[in-house]
Amino acid sequence: MKRAAGRKKVNKTRVAFILFVTVVPILNFLVFYVYTNFSSIMMAFTNNKGVVSLDNFIRFGKELANPASDFRIAIRNTMITFGILVAVFPLKVLVSYFIYKKVPGYKFYRIVFFLPTIIFSVAIAMVFTRMVGTGGFIAQTIGKMMHLDYVPELLADSRFANYTIWFQMLWLGFPGDLIIWGGTFARIPEDVLESAQLDGVTWWTEFTKIIVPMVWPTVALQMVLLVCGIFSASGAVWLLTEGNYNTQTISSWMYKTLYTNSGGAYTSNVYNYMSAVGLVITTIAILLSTVVRKWTDKMFEEVEF
Repeated sequence: MKRAAGRKKVNKTRVAFILFVTVVPILNFLVFYVYTNFSSIMMAFTNNKGVVSLDNFIRFGKELANPASDFRIAIRNTMITFGILVAVFPLKVLVSYFIYKKVPGYKFYRIVFFLPTIIFSVAIAMVFTRMVGTGGFIAQTIGKMMHLDYVPELLADSRFANYTIWFQMLWLGFPGDLIIWGGTFARIPEDVLESAQLDGVTWWTEFTKIIVPMVWPTVALQMVLLVCGIFSASGAVWLLTEGNYNTQTISSWMYKTLYTNSGGAYTSNVYNYMSAVGLVITTIAILLSTVVRKWTDKMFEEVEF
């Protein structure tokens, strides 16, 4: 009888433990994911009077059709930013490949490329602002090249602000995935590469015909994730210009719209409108990601090693 009671007590403790470690995450998922997203979707189809309608989507269509709207400017900047990320993507893989091959000075390059990722983005933005400020050599050099009688404020002039932000993206575009690619390349068997070297393959053939096909699942995943964030491509716009001087992207435009209209009579409608915008761009991003995923699945057969 005592043994049976002891077992029953142990079972109760186990059940209590299982409930404790599962109920909290489930409640968190239901409240902060299911309910939040369902509420956001419902807001997209509700006007400021609480009536179900398509007013928010109609307004979105009008702003999209207006060439002078802030949203059109945000789309243009976002697409350019995304294009830069796409262009930098193969370069990041290539740079990671050369570091993996231990080119001369690879340890120094690894530190230089990776150092900005461990520094706060705010600090990086402050340093960069000083670099391109009127007291820096970059702004002075550009002023002389353009024969200006003054030193331009590169982040406070609509003629230069976007180019300056994109330059910063290119400057800091390489280090982000060095750890991922370094770990991926390290899994490749050495005997495969040694066999290729004995056959006299060039580094380009090794990279394109051996390395890329063997790590293609990681490449495909990174490409899908890149496309998933197509409309959130922003860079350091908010930290550098707060979206001013025609530099706003979709994400900074949405944040600024909510921030500047919160607390006023327009607040109730702006949340509904932003929900509609978010629903549209999320749907488009999902469709694009699905297409890219199907395309990447057909490029190479998965290699097991």
